[in-house]
Amino acid sequence: MNIELDELALRIDDAALEGRSEELRRIDAICKKKLAASTDLDALLHYFRANIYAALQDAEEPRSWAWRQPNRERQILYLRRARTARTFAQISLTRRAQIGTNLANNMNTFGRPVEALRIYETVLRESPNFAMAIANRGLARLTLARMIYDDGHRAVLAAHAWQDFERVLNGDVEWDGDYPEMRAAVSEQAAQVRDAVDVEAVLAETDMHAWQVGQGEERIYRERMLEMGLFLNPLVVIGPYPIAALDPLHLPSHTYGLEEPPHYLRWYNQLKQEFVAARLLFHEAVEGPPFEDRGRHFADDGTHLIDTLDYPEFSIGAEKLRLSFRTAYGLLDKIAGFLNTFFKLGRRPNQVDLRGIWYKDPRRRDALAVPFHDRPNLALRGLYWLSFDILGSRGSHDDSIEPTAAHLSSLRNLLEHRCLVLCSEFALHDDSPIDREELTVFQRHTVRMLQLAHEALILLSLAMYEEERRRDRGSDAVSVPLYLPKYDTRRH
Repeated sequence: MNIELDELALRIDDAALEGRSEELRRIDAICKKKLAASTDLDALLHYFRANIYAALQDAEEPRSWAWRQPNRERQILYLRRARTARTFAQISLTRRAQIGTNLANNMNTFGRPVEALRIYETVLRESPNFAMAIANRGLARLTLARMIYDDGHRAVLAAHAWQDFERVLNGDVEWDGDYPEMRAAVSEQAAQVRDAVDVEAVLAETDMHAWQVGQGEERIYRERMLEMGLFLNPLVVIGPYPIAALDPLHLPSHTYGLEEPPHYLRWYNQLKQEFVAARLLFHEAVEGPPFEDRGRHFADDGTHLIDTLDYPEFSIGAEKLRLSFRTAYGLLDKIAGFLNTFFKLGRRPNQVDLRGIWYKDPRRRDALAVPFHDRPNLALRGLYWLSFDILGSRGSHDDSIEPTAAHLSSLRNLLEHRCLVLCSEFALHDDSPIDREELTVFQRHTVRMLQLAHEALILLSLAMYEEERRRDRGSDAVSVPLYLPKYDTRRH
């Protein structure tokens, strides 16, 4: 780091310590100007801006439960920009670990422990002994444990959180500073887990490898989805263990009116099945051409196409990849429809999307709808913050905290309404009305959409659990249990 950046870092630290908001904003303007002039130090400058907005949050809205927190939004955006910056690979391992850990911490704070745990894993793959990532991973595992309604899953997550805490307190880890408050918090959380859970018994009785993942193609599929963390199973966040290679997650127990059909169960059934289909389509796409050097699909044989010499990739595999992206993205809007019905928002079903469903005016998005205003439901708030990773149908390019959101939205619109050709590499721009996307880049975007759909389905279930738990049915209310059988695919 050069002398000028060293001085900026010290100014940020001093202003943050003293809570001087105006000074922090002046330094932010300097960082912004430097970024506009050059990208040679872009990763560090984005990181500095994230730290500035973290300090502004601490100075102006400490411990705020408010759903909308502009300072945190900017912090998340700049941390993400730092991770995708041109010079990110050039900064130190410790700094990269700090950036990833800070981002994951924010995700967990806002009710997105699944996303947080994905990020911690990427940090720990590169810096396996980074103490702050291990400690905060334990906290995120505990956050998820407290959100879920299955006692067995809750105990396993809590036990693995305790393992993280114990490693931080007694193991061989690398601290990037002196954090007495963090050590004290970890010690306290470890003691609380011990009081609530028989950790040794849970760890001894839970064989993470005991489950079968099948043979042949099924095994390849399940192992790939475990590595990607895409099973609808809370235990998948612990790691790619066979115990998590199934999709047991569904809606919690909930109530209906006396003459009301079980429409939420029907709705979630369909959402879940569409996600599983999108997941399988992705697997089948990357198992065949153009990703793998295998024989073409029989449906491709005899298909008369013209080589336009711009490296197009036409195959059933490429189409499966496109379908996977479209299905995953479409699930987010269908989840918005679920919320519209569950919270009785009264929106037209064909005019809802996950980005706008939360607001009184979905177009202006300047005030939350009454049912959501600072509602004490962490999973629901997490789903709200997940919506910031995408753009709604009327979104602008800066209406997000995810740098790639505008492009994801553009891809969705191109796939649905125009012509997008996937190419093995880019040809020269020729002013064609046809849009192109490089195949491996589109593959990464499809993975991201599957991750968001996976997380959204988990949060939807957990949000409904919290709503049902808090619902006041009145002292004279009578509920009659209704048991529905498990759907048996062998009968159909």
